[in-house]
Amino acid sequence: MNASTFELERLSKGRESIELPAEIAAMLKAEARRRRISIATIIADWLQDQADAREADRRWKSLQNGKTKAVPAEDVYKRLGI
Repeated sequence: MNASTFELERLSKGRESIELPAEIAAMLKAEARRRRISIATIIADWLQDQADAREADRRWKSLQNGKTKAVPAEDVYKRLGI
């Protein structure tokens, strides 16, 4: 399987490399061109989405198990003055 190596800017300094299968690399390049953003941004967004999904799953389980209670939207709007 062919692979492509990408250089990703680190948030601090320097660069970080990752090696991906050629098919995935092509998909990332095409998506970056389509959205006009960097490949690093696409990967960072995906990682954030994954973290958000894990948190949503954790909160959903907590609600199902009765550890937390749902708050009616009207109460939230009232509290926020909306």
